[in-house]
Amino acid sequence: MNTFLIALSALTIGFALLSFSADRLIASSATYAKHCNISIVFIGMTVVAFGTSAPELLVSATAALNGAGELAVGNGLGSNIINIGLVLSVCILFKPLIVHSRFIRREFPILAIAMVLSCLLMVNGKLATLEGVILLSGLLAYCLYLAYSARHEQSEPEELDFLNISKSRAAFESLVMLIILLASSKLMVWGAVKLAVIAGISELTIGLTVIAFGTSLPELAAALAAVKRGMHDIAFATVIGSNIFNLLGVIAFPALMGEGLTLPRQILTRDLPAMALLTAVLGGIFMFALTNKRCATTTASYQVSRVGGGILLLIFSTYLWYLASSFQ
Repeated sequence: MNTFLIALSALTIGFALLSFSADRLIASSATYAKHCNISIVFIGMTVVAFGTSAPELLVSATAALNGAGELAVGNGLGSNIINIGLVLSVCILFKPLIVHSRFIRREFPILAIAMVLSCLLMVNGKLATLEGVILLSGLLAYCLYLAYSARHEQSEPEELDFLNISKSRAAFESLVMLIILLASSKLMVWGAVKLAVIAGISELTIGLTVIAFGTSLPELAAALAAVKRGMHDIAFATVIGSNIFNLLGVIAFPALMGEGLTLPRQILTRDLPAMALLTAVLGGIFMFALTNKRCATTTASYQVSRVGGGILLLIFSTYLWYLASSFQ
């Protein structure tokens, strides 16, 4: 009984902290962007996206150092699949999102290029050290692009919900809230796993549900908090930026550790195609919104309908079903 109460308390407290920290992270990050006169898209693509992807990078580096490079690659690809198929689809189903044309024309193509590059490097079933260097160089180039964009992007309009705090306070609060966000997601997963074990649920089921969902909690919480505050650009930027970081950074690490890596067949026949399909469908949804006049909300912004979110979630659910059936 004591174990049950502890696990339930961990789950409850973790959820409360997750919701609070995600909302404050978005608000304080956007406020910091306003003080610096830079776009909230830049904050979403860097602080929020890279910050929420930090666990994936840590797992990838640890796995690579322990000789489990294929786990590191699978972690990066799986995170990308979850980000688009679950995180973004849930946000769109929660509320049809408004996306600016500049985001479709500039940020998304970078993700498409990163995806094509990583697929070309992995399609032969190997990831050599040189190929890891190429991916990491791509990440460096992307960071330089973000730094350049930050100087030329305009700040957001005043009607957005900013906090009435100083620049230094906003920066400090963003860092603290990011740490709490990551820690609370871990606390929730720990509590959920304990409760599942008490209920007699198998380890396989726990792995395919609780833990898989738990790895996406920081991105999901941050993106939903952004949507609730009307900062749709941050929701898109969190997913797109995180996926770029995973493709060019997380996946590169195992290739740099040692003499390269031989990829399991499942990555080439299951995970890589699933990630590519979800990314391509997302691109199609963006293009439909861009070319369909009924989706236009202004001359420079377009609405992504719930139908698009439903399509992404359907593809993700099919992938999960196939993944579960492959373990039987």
